[in-house]
Amino acid sequence: MKKLMLSLCLLPLLAAGAKADPFEDFKADLLAKSLTEAEALLKPFAMDLGGVIGGNDFNSGRSLGFPGFEAGLAFTVQAKPSVENRLLRDAGVNAFGVPVLHAGAALPLIGADVMARATGYSGFTIMGAGLRKSVLKSGTVTKFIPDVSVSAWYDIVTYDYFKGSHLSFDATASFDIPVIKPYVGVGIDRTTLEIKNVNAALNGVDATISKPRYTVGVRLSPLPLLYIYGAYNILHGQAGYSVGAGAKF
Repeated sequence: MKKLMLSLCLLPLLAAGAKADPFEDFKADLLAKSLTEAEALLKPFAMDLGGVIGGNDFNSGRSLGFPGFEAGLAFTVQAKPSVENRLLRDAGVNAFGVPVLHAGAALPLIGADVMARATGYSGFTIMGAGLRKSVLKSGTVTKFIPDVSVSAWYDIVTYDYFKGSHLSFDATASFDIPVIKPYVGVGIDRTTLEIKNVNAALNGVDATISKPRYTVGVRLSPLPLLYIYGAYNILHGQAGYSVGAGAKF
């Protein structure tokens, strides 16, 4: 609970301290590198990027239920780059993150939600789609039973000097109690990046990495149909924080 409260308090500060474009030195940092060095640098960079994308995957274990619909904003920040991520560390990047706009709608009959998300700023874009399926659902009488769902996301990532994809799988559990709705989740991120527009020697160099991610959070519903949430994450071994808000119909 202390970490959850800390995440709510620190995230605005971390977000304010995050560079508007943490990847702006990506090309300059690679230009003097050999092929082998570039490959070694790209993998931890992909690991950190995949973590802040995947940190936006969920904020509840409860599916929408047909004909439900929701839309909102999610933002995950990693407190600092991993030790191995020299591309960001050498560029002086501290906190960095990814905000996304997201929306979802329940599909009839099959009890699943289809979801989409996107972001775009400073030449960096993400476009993704996902599916969420309820595994266990609490009821009016059985509120003590958690809602459990599984989900999967696929995102296309583009930037001036790299492109790639992010694939994630998640399992989430939450309690649908009034006002305060705690949740926990675990996910795995598989991120692939390829260098482009740097130079002829390095263009096409790619790296793929898969790492687990863990989340504990609280979602609040201060008003009907509206929600806000905050979470503490372990993003591939690094501390991270998530916050978001939205409307659910």
